[in-house]
Amino acid sequence: MPAQRKVFRIGVMLEEVQLSDIVGVDIFGNLSREYMDLVKTLLPSSAQYDEHAMDMEFLYLATTLTPAKMTPGITYQPTVTYDACPRDLDMVIVGGPVLTHRPPQAEKFMKEAWNRTPVWLTTCIGSMWLASTGLLEGMKVTTNKEVLDLAREMYPGVEWIRQRWMVAERPFDGPGGKGELWTAGGAGAGVDMFANYCLEKYDPGFVKTLALEPLEFNPESSNGQFYD
Repeated sequence: MPAQRKVFRIGVMLEEVQLSDIVGVDIFGNLSREYMDLVKTLLPSSAQYDEHAMDMEFLYLATTLTPAKMTPGITYQPTVTYDACPRDLDMVIVGGPVLTHRPPQAEKFMKEAWNRTPVWLTTCIGSMWLASTGLLEGMKVTTNKEVLDLAREMYPGVEWIRQRWMVAERPFDGPGGKGELWTAGGAGAGVDMFANYCLEKYDPGFVKTLALEPLEFNPESSNGQFYD
C-alpha cells in the first residue's frame, strides 16, 4: 500500500479583511493536487510537474460558523472557528482587518498556534493584528507603509521597517526549532510576497507554470522587495 501523503494545512484569517489582502492564497491553490488533476486534463504539458502537486486543505477562520464579513460588502462561509481550529497547522495567513476588529477568540488562537505552526504570513495591517497579541515584541516586521507611524505608536516594542515584504526567524516548537514570519505591506506587496515564498520553497518551474503564469502574477517585473 502506498504511503499516505501528508496534507498541507493552511489557516486563513480573513474576517473583516479586505479581499485583496488574501488574493495570494490562489497561488497556493494552484499548487494543490486538486488543481493539478483539473488542469492537466486541459493542458497536458503541465503533467510534467505532477509529482510536485501537494494535497492541501484550506481552513477559513472566523469567530463563529455563521456567514462572516469581508470588505467590500462580501459575505463568506467560514469552515472552522478560531476555537475549533487546530493549532498545529503548516501555515497561517493573516489578512488586515479594521483596527477595531480584535475578537478574543482570534487572539487566543494566534497565541496558542504561534509556536506550533512553523510559517506565518501577514499582508497589509495583518501584522498589526498579530502585533496586538504581543507576539511580535522585539521582531523586525513591516506593514502597509501608509500606517507605519501609527504602527510604531501603537506597538513601540516592535521594530517596524519600511519595506514591501520581509522575512524574520521566529520560535517553533517542532523540528529544527525555528519558524518563519513573512510580513508584507499593502495587498500588491502581499501578492509578491506569496509568489516569492513559493518560488523559494518549491520547484520554480512548477510554481511559474501552475500558478504565476496562468494568474499573471509576475514578481520579477514588480517593484521588488524594497520601495527605494
